[in-house]
Amino acid sequence: MHRFSSSFVRLLTLTLLVIFALAAVMVMMSSYFFEDIYSAVIYNSITKSLRDAERLYDGLLTGEISPMTLYAAVNPVLNSDGAFYMMLTENRHVVVYTESAAPYFTGGTLSSLLDAADKETSATVRKQAGNKLAMIAGRKIVGGYVLAGRPMRSMSGAAASFRNRMLIAMGVVSVAMAIIGVLSARHASKPVRIITDMAGRLAEGEQVRLPENLPNEEMREIAVVLNEMSGKVAKSISDLKYEKETMALILEGLNEGILAVDTRGGILHENATAWRLLGGEETEASRAVMEALREDRQEDQWDRKFPTGGRVLFFAVSRLPSSGRNPRNRGTVALIRDITEQERLERTRYDYVANISHELRTPLASIRGLGEGLRDGLVTEENDRQKYYNIIVEEVTRLSRLVNDLLELSSLQSNPAAFEMEKVAPNELIYDLYDRNGSLFTEKSIAFQRTLPQEPLPDIRSNEDRLAEVLTIFLDNARKYTPEGGEVTLGAEKTEAGTRFFVRDSGIGMDEETQRLAFDRFHQAERSHSGKGSGLGLSIAKEILQKMNVSIQLKSVLGKGSEFSFVIPSAAE
Repeated sequence: MHRFSSSFVRLLTLTLLVIFALAAVMVMMSSYFFEDIYSAVIYNSITKSLRDAERLYDGLLTGEISPMTLYAAVNPVLNSDGAFYMMLTENRHVVVYTESAAPYFTGGTLSSLLDAADKETSATVRKQAGNKLAMIAGRKIVGGYVLAGRPMRSMSGAAASFRNRMLIAMGVVSVAMAIIGVLSARHASKPVRIITDMAGRLAEGEQVRLPENLPNEEMREIAVVLNEMSGKVAKSISDLKYEKETMALILEGLNEGILAVDTRGGILHENATAWRLLGGEETEASRAVMEALREDRQEDQWDRKFPTGGRVLFFAVSRLPSSGRNPRNRGTVALIRDITEQERLERTRYDYVANISHELRTPLASIRGLGEGLRDGLVTEENDRQKYYNIIVEEVTRLSRLVNDLLELSSLQSNPAAFEMEKVAPNELIYDLYDRNGSLFTEKSIAFQRTLPQEPLPDIRSNEDRLAEVLTIFLDNARKYTPEGGEVTLGAEKTEAGTRFFVRDSGIGMDEETQRLAFDRFHQAERSHSGKGSGLGLSIAKEILQKMNVSIQLKSVLGKGSEFSFVIPSAAE
C-alpha cells in the first residue's frame, strides 16, 4: 500500500471540504429561489407548448392537417411532452381539447382565462384539481383561442427532488475529485517514495542505488547525489561493523574481564571472561564490581581488591573519556583480573627473602660468636678450640650446602634447556642408591628396604644423575622425618604408563595443608633449625621432574607416613 505525505492528505481534505461547502451553498441558494426558478421553467415550457398549439390550430384552419391529426397531437397519450391543450373558435366554441384537462376548466376558469387573453393576448393561471396542480396559459390568435397547460409538482417535493439531485451530483464530483487526486498524488509522489525507501534502506546499512531517469531534473540531481552518498555511507557502516566485530573478538580473547557501564548503570560492554571471573551476575563479586563502577569519585582511576571463594580479584576502574559534543561523564570501565597466584607469589617472595635471611643469620651469628671468642683469646684450652673449629666448619658446610641448593634451584628455574636423555636401567639405579644410603639409615636405627619385581624392569629414557638426585632427596626427606625404629622403602615397579619409582616411609606424615605446600621453598624452614635441612630439597626435586615433563605424586597420612612417587615412560615409549 502506498503512503502519502501529510501535506497531500491535508490538501485533498481541504479540496473536498471546499466542494462540500460550495454544494451546500448552492443547495441553500437554490432552495431559497427554487419556487421562482421552478415557475419560470414551467412557464417557458408552456410558452413553447402554446407556440406548438398555435401552429397546429393554424394548420387546421388552413387545411394543412386533418382533425384526426389534431386530435392525436393534443392527446397526452400520443404526444410525448406531457402537455394538455384546448383550442376554441372566436365564438369560444371548443374545437378540440385534451380530456385529462377538463377538471382544470371548471368554475369559470375557462371564461376568466379567455377574458384575460382577450385583453392581453396571453394569460397565465394556476389551477388545482383535487390534489393535482397545473399551470395553464391562454393566447388569442387569428381565428380563435389556444390554451396549453402542464401539471406541476408540489414545491416541497420538487425542492426535495432537486436537493437530492444536487447531493448526488456533489457526491459524484467529490468521488471523482478524490480518485483523480489519489492517482495524481501516486504519480507525483513516486520519486519521493523511491527516495524515502532508499533512505530507509540506507539507514539500515544497505547499499542502494536510485534510478537516474526520474521525471524531473531536480529529482535526477537528487538521485545522483544520493547514489554517491549511499556508496560512502555503506563503506563507512561496513568499516564500523568490521571494527566493532574486531573489538568484540579482542575483548573476548582477553584473559582479563572487561565490564563498562554508562552513567545510569546500564552495561555498555562486557566479555565472557568478566562473568567467568565474577562467577555470574548475582554473586558478591559481581555486586562489588558494580558498586565500584558506580562510585562517585573525584579521581579518574581507582582500584580495589576483593577476596572471594579462596581467590583474590582485582578491579581497576577508570572513567570513560568524554567526547567534544558530550563533555559530561560517559560512564566507567573496569578491568577485572584474578590475582590469586600473584598474591601467592608475592607472599612466597616475601617468605623466601625472610627465610633466606633467617637461614643465613643463624650460622653467621654462630660463626661470628665463635670467631670473636677465638680472636680475643677467651678460649685457652686446646680441646675447646678444636671444638669451636669443628662447629665453625659445620656451620660453613651448612652455609655452603644452602648456597649450593639455592644456586641449583635458581639454575633449574632459569635454564630452559632440557636435560640430556639416555637409557637408564631402573634395577641398577635402585641397587646403587640402596648401597649408597644404607649406612645412613643404619646410623638412625631405621629399617631400610628395597623392593623390585622378580623380572628386571625394562630400560627407561631419562637422565640417570637427575633421577638419582630426586630419589636421594626423597630418601633424605624420609630419613629426617622417620623416627627411630621406623621403616623406609625404596622401590620401582612396572605400570601401564611406564616404570614407577617410589620412596615410602612410616614417619610422621603430613596433614592436607602441609601436603599442599610441601614443594614450596622453605616451607619446612622452622624444622630446619633443628638440623633437618633447608627446606629446598622437594622444590629442587619438583623442578627437575618438571624439566622431564614428569609429575610428582604425594600420598601421606598424618602420623602414619608418606610416599613420594613418579612414573617414567619406558625407552620404547
